[in-house]
Amino acid sequence: MKPYTYALLAAAAMCGLAAAETAYTTPVGYVTETLAPSRDNLIGLTVHSPTVAAGTLDSATSNSVTDAAVNFGTLLTSGSTYILEINNGSGEGYIQEITAWTGSTLTTPQNISSVVVGGTTTYQVRKAPTISEIFGATNSVGLTASADGSTTSADVILIPDGLGGFVNVFYYNDGTDQLWLDTAFNDASTLPLVYTDGLIVARKAGSPINLTVTGEVKTTPTVFVVSPGDNYLGAVYPVGSQLGSSGMGPQMIPSTDGSTTAADLILMPDGSGGYTTFMYYNDGTDQLWIDGLFNDSTAAPITSGFIFTSKSVAAKNIKDTPPASYSTL
Repeated sequence: MKPYTYALLAAAAMCGLAAAETAYTTPVGYVTETLAPSRDNLIGLTVHSPTVAAGTLDSATSNSVTDAAVNFGTLLTSGSTYILEINNGSGEGYIQEITAWTGSTLTTPQNISSVVVGGTTTYQVRKAPTISEIFGATNSVGLTASADGSTTSADVILIPDGLGGFVNVFYYNDGTDQLWLDTAFNDASTLPLVYTDGLIVARKAGSPINLTVTGEVKTTPTVFVVSPGDNYLGAVYPVGSQLGSSGMGPQMIPSTDGSTTAADLILMPDGSGGYTTFMYYNDGTDQLWIDGLFNDSTAAPITSGFIFTSKSVAAKNIKDTPPASYSTL
């Protein structure tokens, strides 16, 4: 996969806010990923759906948050998945996938009440895009389709399922019917894509094709929840992110001797179908990012999709901070 390109289009006013909310501007741009043939292309979504609600939370319970100034029933569309982003305080960077709401209250899948301070904690809500919205309702990106339901020759999109596996999606076209399917032959057109997930686009053959995505640039930190083992993650930020500036290093299990055996690792596509391995080195005196050849990798750019290999025995949070320049966007 070649490095993606990025362009800042404009500062666009945030749309869809409730009347009581304060609108602000946010940068909008596009990224283009090159999807190479005969290769697994690991990518992430680094520009995002528009913010549809924002404000200050008034309260939280073990499974909900409330903003009395907003009626989510009028702002959000039933059947869609939304991403709640916490933007300040001890919960800065937390996200939640939202599929249910009533009036001024959003139902949260996890208990985040400990990081919500009524009248202080600020938030945003944006829609999670679907397979059809990213890859085109009629496969406008040009992935190789399946004519018979087999994925032997068809390109496949692998989406992390949150359980250590993947949901496999492909485009079906038998000359009469055309739609996105999963391997159980369910309609996958409206399957939501969450921007913290890295996607694998497994190309079988053909020529390189481009996937262009337009959206908002997120300018606030993002907390990844990583489980033991390999986690396929999306980088969230379109340009400028480096290992050193991300702030992730001190949160990781370091390598004390240059060995990868016990250390957390980040694996990034090398552009040739393989991966370059990075680790955070800390021997008590020196602390820096290195690759497997012991090169200083502090300034290594973070690719749009990457693998975080966690050596912890339990799930943990890792906060990724955007480049400092994003504070002026």
